[in-house]
Amino acid sequence: MSVDQSGRLAAATEKLRAEKTVPGLLGATAHAYVELLDAPACTISRVIGDLLVDLIQHQKSGKPERLGHGYLIPDYPLTRAVIEERRPQTVSQNDPDPDPNEVRLLRELGYDALLMVAIEASDGAWGLVEVYGEKGRRFDDAEVQRRRADVDRFERRELDERADDATPLQALAQA
Repeated sequence: MSVDQSGRLAAATEKLRAEKTVPGLLGATAHAYVELLDAPACTISRVIGDLLVDLIQHQKSGKPERLGHGYLIPDYPLTRAVIEERRPQTVSQNDPDPDPNEVRLLRELGYDALLMVAIEASDGAWGLVEVYGEKGRRFDDAEVQRRRADVDRFERRELDERADDATPLQALAQA
């Protein structure tokens, strides 16, 4: 990890630690993903049965326009796989055989690529983090693994420092 990336991770960690409310934590998490991945936008949604509802959006520029929008999870097989298997996935308009529903939505939103990560709870996925890429950007496997390692390091530090053994995202999942 570069020194700059390490500094951005440390700053994001401090912002997450400082948050005391669920909306604040969600907002700080979306902001952290945008900063750490140098992405244009991030949306965090809540899984409610077969429905995914947008709760928080952070964009580098412009105003979020789709808060409260809902999506039927069965209409998006790749999203459903992320939620059910709790493994990050990526999709790009430039993939050899991309999920057509995901690509249609990417085009509608004005983005080229998507990284999806489930927010885990003890009984399944609580929500979904969606990070968007533009200008031909793709989220490759190595980048996904680096971000997963960043999150793992953050969670280990939080577990060592918090008596209740709960990371901010685990606390969020219990809310």
